[in-house]
Amino acid sequence: MKKLLSAIIALTMLILATSLTFAAENPFVDVAPDAWYHDEIVKAVETGIINGKTTTEFKPDDFLTYAEAIKLAACMNQVYLDGNVTLEAGDPWYITYVDFCEKNNIINKKYNYDAYTSRADYMEIFANALPDEAFKEINSIPDGSILDVKNNAPYAIYVYKLYKAGIVTGVDAKHNCNPEENIIRAEVATIISRMMDESKRVSFSMSSGTSKETDKDEPKDEPKDEPIEEPKEEPKEEPNDAPVISDVEVKTEHESIVITPSKNESYDIKIDNNLILSPLTIYKQPTGSDGEEYGSEYKLEVQVYGGKPSYSYQWYYYTGYRNNKNKIADGDYAKDATSSILTLSIEKESAFLGRKIYCEITDTEGTTLTTDTVVVYGPFSMPLEDSLLSSGKNTLVGSVADGILKKGDKISVIRNGKVIAIGIAEDLQMFNKSLDEINKDNNAGIVFNRQEGVRPASGDIVVKYQPSHVLDTSDIVN
Repeated sequence: MKKLLSAIIALTMLILATSLTFAAENPFVDVAPDAWYHDEIVKAVETGIINGKTTTEFKPDDFLTYAEAIKLAACMNQVYLDGNVTLEAGDPWYITYVDFCEKNNIINKKYNYDAYTSRADYMEIFANALPDEAFKEINSIPDGSILDVKNNAPYAIYVYKLYKAGIVTGVDAKHNCNPEENIIRAEVATIISRMMDESKRVSFSMSSGTSKETDKDEPKDEPKDEPIEEPKEEPKEEPNDAPVISDVEVKTEHESIVITPSKNESYDIKIDNNLILSPLTIYKQPTGSDGEEYGSEYKLEVQVYGGKPSYSYQWYYYTGYRNNKNKIADGDYAKDATSSILTLSIEKESAFLGRKIYCEITDTEGTTLTTDTVVVYGPFSMPLEDSLLSSGKNTLVGSVADGILKKGDKISVIRNGKVIAIGIAEDLQMFNKSLDEINKDNNAGIVFNRQEGVRPASGDIVVKYQPSHVLDTSDIVN
């Protein structure tokens, strides 16, 4: 009896000690024990990298600003490499962390630090916060498998890096990323927890837009690293290889027929006196452009069929500030913005160059569809900040002023209006990573395989090669 009583007392003390420990670990009244993010917030706070908004409130649903994201990235870097944080607030408070991240190549662009960060930008910052060995790949995530992340998106490489390492798993069962949405503190804590503790990372695989979970212990009816958000009226991006619809097959219980869509046609079809109404469907998506010269025109065209004609078209573009969108009206750049064709004049001062553009189509019954988001670039141009020579290879370093350049493209180097070198962009690099392409505002290095001409220097300008380019080094003294 005494042994049984001793065991009961010991068990009671253990339970009491556990309860006291739990209370000390989670002081936040707004982080419920059964919340999906509870354990991750507790773990993240233990690292000392993130804390509550107050001593008793974590504010898990609050958005994160760019300044806060940069501070967290700097602190993670110091904790990972040095074991503690030595950085202190400056004036303004975030400037110390910005300077640290710029110096250590964690960020390579300026942000509106008081604005809320998008998920895409947050992932780019965090993917650069730790050295590459911290991102051991545990998942098979083929290119193109994340449905709402375009392969040519400038942030795609960072999103895939975090997915492959099991740090981010997406917002729903299909592992969509929601790159344009703002990120909340609960999601941030989850990512910090997984970045700093490899045992917290999630194993899963994806292919052809589908995924197969391999982490059997993870609940299937709860979010992976973020809550499932209600859909918002934002442009929906489809995978790069989405098929273009040319014909439509309409089936009934009697027979099927094939119709070929064209603009503003009604598809009210009668078969054996049965009326069939085809739904409003996008027949032709707009496509982006890489301009070869300024002053040319490029047409963005969208066509639909079905629904209830006639149709109205409204084009939008993102401003880049908090992912705000603006209407494109008739005027300087758009010709007849309510027709099925929008014409943009690709000029140096065009507000649309490098912007994400999409279209909303509405029929007379109020049904609305949204097209793919596309980008129209001007001609590629990158002023050189430096020309490095290492192991016999010349790397041209600078910030892309406009346009897009792909690995393997032929390029020319301009000095004082003359072509002084011609060659191939053998590789494209950012933060010691090889990329397939670089575009506007990227700080990058071009591994230049010079075929003719002289070695480029700071102040030269890299452009895409044109057949009209003729080498002229007559006034260059080596």
